[in-house]
Amino acid sequence: MRRAVLMSILILFSLNSVSATEYDSNQNLSTNGNLSGNHTVTNEATLEISGDYNIEDGSNFVVEEGSTMIISGEMSANAPPQLNIDPQTEMVVPIGNLGSEGIMRIIFAEEVYYNITIEINNDSYEWKGETFNYTMDMDVDNVVVNFTHTGFWLIAISEIQLSPSGSTPEIRTPDVLTGNGTSYVIPDRNKAWTIDVHGDLEVTGSIYGAEINCFGNCTFTNADLTSTGPINAYGSLIITDSSLSGGISDEDIIVWDDAEISWENSIGTGGTTDNWIRLLSSRTIGVQNSHVSFRGYGLGYDGVNSSQITDNSTGDFEKYGDHVIDIGYNERVRIIEWQDGNGDIHQESATGELVLSTPWGIYTKTIDDLPRVNHFDLDIDLPLLSFDSLVESDDENSVNSRLGVMATVSNQGDVSATFLVDCFSNGVEANVGVNVPYTVDAGDTIEIPLNWDSAVEGELTLECSIFVPYQLYSIEVLDSSASSASSGVVTWEEADEDSSSMIMPLAMGIVLAVVCYVGFMIYSRAKNEIDFETDSDDVSESDDDVGTIE
Repeated sequence: MRRAVLMSILILFSLNSVSATEYDSNQNLSTNGNLSGNHTVTNEATLEISGDYNIEDGSNFVVEEGSTMIISGEMSANAPPQLNIDPQTEMVVPIGNLGSEGIMRIIFAEEVYYNITIEINNDSYEWKGETFNYTMDMDVDNVVVNFTHTGFWLIAISEIQLSPSGSTPEIRTPDVLTGNGTSYVIPDRNKAWTIDVHGDLEVTGSIYGAEINCFGNCTFTNADLTSTGPINAYGSLIITDSSLSGGISDEDIIVWDDAEISWENSIGTGGTTDNWIRLLSSRTIGVQNSHVSFRGYGLGYDGVNSSQITDNSTGDFEKYGDHVIDIGYNERVRIIEWQDGNGDIHQESATGELVLSTPWGIYTKTIDDLPRVNHFDLDIDLPLLSFDSLVESDDENSVNSRLGVMATVSNQGDVSATFLVDCFSNGVEANVGVNVPYTVDAGDTIEIPLNWDSAVEGELTLECSIFVPYQLYSIEVLDSSASSASSGVVTWEEADEDSSSMIMPLAMGIVLAVVCYVGFMIYSRAKNEIDFETDSDDVSESDDDVGTIE
């Protein structure tokens, strides 16, 4: 019983295990056949594939650093190919003058569930299904079939059957069907096997249906590559006099970050499929703090404008507060360079702006030519303030009365600042008059008059600093050696009570004296007027008593 269980386990293991082959010395596979499992070229050896081989699904070839793989023969996936049809496709079917009349049967890889438009010889049909039949004159070299569809679903053809009247039917496989908008690919647009290159890969033969990841150096000369796109280039990739077709994505080659690409006299899938693109794996900006935002213009492949982005716009809270803004929020804005299907090279021409909005002011930094790199750091020009001095006008004063104090603030930064001053004395907020914003321009020094008032007695010192809003936290906007200033010691005392008690009597005495003096003057003047009138009456009476001498 135990032996039977053990045998069952061994059988199960053998069925699920994958064969592994290691090439640690130079070898040449020159016959034709099948290859499957994992294959590793190691120990600086060279493996050449000069024969024609079918590669089983899931097989993998690894070329280690220092080793080389040469493909001068043919390596093809076992999966039967199909012809993908773009939303606007002009497919050419070779007929070969088979006869006067017959039926052309288009067999689709999967059932088409919604109407597409098929046009042949000016006849147009709205059609859906699995097989489309068309009766036609077959005494021609070829016929053009036009397809139009929305592109929401994958449309693919597995083969075309030609049945001329009275003759043997013939098959046209996807590899002989050509035209704008067609792609010769493996089913489901999935690559069936893999080549990972950490050393060197040299291809002069043909490859079908492989995922190629080039971390080292890959050279394709007079090569025929079908359904390999996109080839991932992380190291160096050279394409010369070669053909790449059946791209299963929007590009035949993806050049990652600063990898090298050389494309000479070669043909890509064409149409909407680019020959190659340069895609950044990440695109970030290091800024001064989390309150800095970025807005980009003309970003990436489509030249789009971004919304306002901050360092937590991605929603990854583990990265919040790292002062890094991720501006590569999707793949298309990370495409910074590309060669289209016509062979024309394009490059992103983007600009940007950093903004920091604070109570001190709104500070910006314009980026005229946005760097096309994974990461760069950029600082916004900001003020750098120093509290130079705080000088009192006297060293003693009465409580509840104002004492003039002069504050001096300098700006050693590149832009102006409009700020507030915080003052304390004896551990509590000091009354220095109305607290209003003050503005100091870049490179200037200003004096700020303060009116200090204390309600308590004692020897006190006034301490003042510049208020820094939270939007400027973690940024050096204050001179660390002069971020605040203190006055000298001022003695505050109550006013002298004796002196103050004599003020009122003295004032009243002065007022009384003035009143008495004014009264005396009025009295004297009135008396003089009375005496003058009395004297006048006496004179008159005397005159009456004087007789006239007759």
